[in-house]
Amino acid sequence: MKYDADTIRHLSEKNLDDARTKLKDIQVCCGRQPEIPGLHGWVFEQTIQYCLLQELSEEGLVPETKEQVPLCGRARADLKLNHILVEIKTSGLFGMSDVQKYRMYRKWAESPKQGFRYLFLTDDETYGPYKTGIIDAVGQENVFFLEQPEDWKRFVVTVAKELRTKGLTSA
Repeated sequence: MKYDADTIRHLSEKNLDDARTKLKDIQVCCGRQPEIPGLHGWVFEQTIQYCLLQELSEEGLVPETKEQVPLCGRARADLKLNHILVEIKTSGLFGMSDVQKYRMYRKWAESPKQGFRYLFLTDDETYGPYKTGIIDAVGQENVFFLEQPEDWKRFVVTVAKELRTKGLTSA
């Protein structure tokens, strides 16, 4: 593996600092360091996408990607790779209602009509009931916690295997 949780975190933090610095320099920013809600999450999503595509490229896999893919209603998945939808979180869930929300998203995504594989990746989840809840809602094989040493590798292997299963061959 080219990346692990530590290198991903470092790359994300460096790029978050770069984004804030560059945003500060645009004309309408008035020279202040911007505090934009969601910027950290967006940079983390971009970092995961970048690292995953690098890892897949090493395997000779180049999937089609799309960001912020509509699911149902106003719901969106953070990343689509061919037939795989990935929800990406920097720091886990905000409540038990999130568990139910992601259970519904997975059910919708994996319905025969839609035919997606639904994966959930987070940097960490410190609250036990949320961790147990998301595993129950999405399935142990579909949930990845970067805080767990082997989960980045397991995530990459799962995505690569799923892409190959559905016919994506090496470039």
